[in-house]
This record gives sequence, structure tokens and C-alpha cells, in this order.
Amino acid sequence: MKITTAADKERAIEKLLLTPEGKMKLAASMQNPLRERLDYEGVFRRAAVVDPLPQGALPYYDRDVDVPAIVIGEEGQTPETIVKGKRILVPLFELASNPKIPFTQIKERRYNLIDRAQDKAKQDIQASEDDLGFSALQVAAAQINPNTGLPFNAITPASGSLDRDALADAFAEVEKHDLRVARMFMNARDYSDIRKFGRDQLDPVTQKSLLNTGLMAQIWGADIIVSRVVPIGTIFVCTEEKFLAVMPQRIDVTVLPADDPDNRLIGWSIFEQIGIGVWNPRGVSLIEVTRP
Repeated sequence: MKITTAADKERAIEKLLLTPEGKMKLAASMQNPLRERLDYEGVFRRAAVVDPLPQGALPYYDRDVDVPAIVIGEEGQTPETIVKGKRILVPLFELASNPKIPFTQIKERRYNLIDRAQDKAKQDIQASEDDLGFSALQVAAAQINPNTGLPFNAITPASGSLDRDALADAFAEVEKHDLRVARMFMNARDYSDIRKFGRDQLDPVTQKSLLNTGLMAQIWGADIIVSRVVPIGTIFVCTEEKFLAVMPQRIDVTVLPADDPDNRLIGWSIFEQIGIGVWNPRGVSLIEVTRP
């Protein structure tokens, strides 16, 4: 069938849903778009190297022997600290989404079935990746220095807002280990403090970029990534992903038909098997803003 309009696409989808073979074709057509959207829109994926594992390979990685490494446990729930060994084994776990659509809504043609399922799955899996990834980064940046009893890389501005001094100190915490700051992750509320920087805080080149584009995408050579998944009052200052964290991937995003005929639901099981590990906590510093 030659598809030229949205109505043609809907009719083609309805035809494919009538047979198991057609549902498998629909599932296969959803995989690549989902993978591309996660790679493009996933926030934590910009802080970690996504490492597809070859058949039979184990997710072993070297770590900095002077500081603990942080990994997400096998159940994909809480960060764990590893203090011994030159190499770490990053546990793998599954992240899944099961979007289901009532069959009656397909007949009503209120929305595109495939697009709605992809949107739901992308939101679920990306949210899980980001929540787990940033929890690991937060634990990594808050490692306690046994000599001072204070976190290695955590900074609290005295002003009660994100200021230039706190940013400079956070950059220095990463750069003193001969690493380059590549990205900062923050909530929109904290980004508003940067927008209020004046000529006393920003150099003329950065001010000109703000005036010309209306958006400051970089400061001091580091990309600013604003996302609601980052808690308000928490700013992550990170080195390049290859020097910081890894996301081993045993099973890439996979889509299987998973209907619920008893409840007249059309659905899919969408999942991946990954791990999350911060092997070099020296590559991240944390600014914690306590607002009045």
C-alpha cells in the first residue's frame, strides 16, 4: 500500500494490527526511532559514554584507584560505592515501559497509535535513566574527604543563589585534576541566576552571545544543559563523558508486542538492559544552592 496521507497511514496500521506478523512489523519499525530519540534527548547520556557490549563481553572498566567508584545496583534502585580494586564490574539491569492503548480509541482515530506509544516509552525510559544517572553523580560528587570530613567536590554559595564565585570554584574542583569542564546540568530555576549575571560576572563575548541569541548555551567553554530532571538547587559541573561515567548496554531498546486481550488493550513491551557507573568521581563537582 502506498502511503501518502495521514489517513493512509492509519489504515495501514489498522491492517497490521490484525495479524501477529503485522504487529511484529510495527514493533520493529518503532525501535530505531526510539533509539535515536533517547540518544538525542536523554540528559544523562550527555554525561556518560554509551558502550554497546559485544556478545559475551562483561562490563568491566578501569577506575581511579584513589577515589571510590559509584555504580547503580543490579535492581536499578540505589547507588553503591566501590572502594577496592583497579577495575569495577558495572551491574546490568532492565528499564522497561509497557504502553497500552484501548482498542476503541484506535477506531476513534483520536491520535496516531505508534507515535503515542513511542512518546510514552521514551518518557518512561529516559526518566528512569536520568533519575538513576544523576543520583549516581550526586553520590560521586559528595564523597567525603577523610582528612577534612567534608565532601571532596561539593560547594555551597554563601549568597543563597548561583553566583560567579561558586561556578569558578566548581570549575576549579574538576580542573585541578587536569580535566576539562565540558558540561553543566541544572534546573531552569538555577539557570535564571546565570541569566541575571551582569558585566561584573560575564565577559563581553559571553554577553554578546546572550544578546544575539537570547540563550546562553555556554559559559567558559562549557555547555549549559537545562532540564527539569535536575533538582532545583543542584548544579552538576562535569568533565567530558569519556573521563567520567559509562552506560554499558547489553540490550538496546527492543520492542515486542504485548497485547492484553482480556481488557481489549493493544500494547507493547519496550525495554533495554543497561548499567550506570561513575568510575571517576573527580570529574564532577556539585554546587548546592540553599535559597532563603
